[in-house]
Amino acid sequence: MTRSTDEPNTLGALLRRSVARRGPHDAIVTSAETLSYAALDARSAAMAGALAAIGAGKATRIALLAPDGILWLTTFLGALRIGAVVIPISTLCTAPELAHILRHSDAHMLIGVHRFLRQDYVERLKSALPGLSCSAGGNLWLTEAPYLRSIWLDDSSDAPWAGSHAALLGRAAGPTAEVLAAMEAQVVPDDDAVIIYTSGSTALPKAVMHSQRSIAVHPQVLAEHFRIQQSDRMMPLLPLFWVGGLTMALEVLQAGATLLYPDSPAVDVVVDSIIKLRANRINTWGPQLARLRAAAAARGIDVETIGGLAQVRDADGRPIPADRNANMLGMTESFGPHSSEPLGTVLPEHRRGSSGRATSDYERRVVDPESGEVLGPGRSGELQLRGGALMKGFYKVDPRQVFTRDGFYPTGDIVRIEADGHLYFEARRGDIIKTAGANVSRLEVEAALRTLPYVEQPIVVGLPDAEAGQIVIAAVVPVAGSEPGEAEMQKALRERLSSYKIPRRILVISAEEVIWAPSNKIRLAEMAKYLGEKLRRAAHP
Repeated sequence: MTRSTDEPNTLGALLRRSVARRGPHDAIVTSAETLSYAALDARSAAMAGALAAIGAGKATRIALLAPDGILWLTTFLGALRIGAVVIPISTLCTAPELAHILRHSDAHMLIGVHRFLRQDYVERLKSALPGLSCSAGGNLWLTEAPYLRSIWLDDSSDAPWAGSHAALLGRAAGPTAEVLAAMEAQVVPDDDAVIIYTSGSTALPKAVMHSQRSIAVHPQVLAEHFRIQQSDRMMPLLPLFWVGGLTMALEVLQAGATLLYPDSPAVDVVVDSIIKLRANRINTWGPQLARLRAAAAARGIDVETIGGLAQVRDADGRPIPADRNANMLGMTESFGPHSSEPLGTVLPEHRRGSSGRATSDYERRVVDPESGEVLGPGRSGELQLRGGALMKGFYKVDPRQVFTRDGFYPTGDIVRIEADGHLYFEARRGDIIKTAGANVSRLEVEAALRTLPYVEQPIVVGLPDAEAGQIVIAAVVPVAGSEPGEAEMQKALRERLSSYKIPRRILVISAEEVIWAPSNKIRLAEMAKYLGEKLRRAAHP
């Protein structure tokens, strides 16, 4: 989809358009405060002025460690308005992760909070940056984070090396409105905007760089796919430090709708907030969605009136089966979905399971990962992307190690694309189990297990094997009240899978045995180790 050249292509321009259209309308609502679009403009301008007063400007790297809400978004918008680069940091980060991000990103300043839920970030910062113990006022000079000059917290009472938010915002009057406007005028679409750290196949997280153009233009496209309306009161439950939470927030703000943020991600708090803040849409996924839907229904909420909790229906009100409603496909590197169909689209029968066609002006091609041959329609290979909202690259990594010579990014996703542009996700390259010379997609095996009526949660891994290289192993959490047997499940799978894809062993486990990451993803490496030990103990009691 080609966008009009008149549409905003920097974040500041996107905000100005929403403020002009929706000034008095609610922009962000929490349990403690409501900001209209006009107030969001003023608050983010004040933060921009404060940041400029302490030396921030074009390309200054500003780390942001705070929960979702008004502080996060006003800091993000204020920084981007003057051309600074924001580094969102997970509120779940450990001290070593925090130390790595602050050092690797060359962060110049950190805006954060002292505490959130059970996390104490003052203690975490002291553990991450031991040199802070010798710092008290003035510029920071730390070997652990050599470019970091200042830290600003909402409560700095027991952190002599940090300034307070109040003191920071007290400097907002330094630059005049005319100077700030002049700074904003120098921000261009190709300027760096964010560096998002995301887990990958390496030991250290990847630092994904996106431009002002990507974060301004792509949310306008995605809002059409998510069918965002000005009347929406959207509660995104994917955090802002992840691309899913950030893109949804920008989709809502560019549409002039309302963002709602609960005080914590705890299910009971979220349900309270749905009622109190009058949410009519939720954005979440995975186990959290099922838990939230059940909790909301138990509280008497009609989940069919809440978008994101309700069954997706067609124009005539009929439920759309999951495989007939396009499953968007994207990643941090593509700043959200690169392939999609609008929410509520009923896929034709012959396109069941499609992830849709290209969003924005993404170019997609399928390549044989071994030979590099570009494959034709309907053939499976690795997806490569170019154009659209594709990242500028990985920070501090030579682009020649990231992109092909003609500018495509190899995603690591195994897909096929049909002649009409519909893309089908098949596996991650790392999701392929190589067993006795054959390739098995663990996701395909999980999908087959999921069709069995007594399986609640399937997990498939590959375990080392002296003869086959790897063997396919599965674990299943059964539906409550069910007691499936291993032989029974293997027999049922023979009707759905080739013989070499059927798990050699299928273990029945409890829900408590599933090892989840904070991101609601299963820790596959840890599960493989756990299942391997379980099998060894069973073989040698």
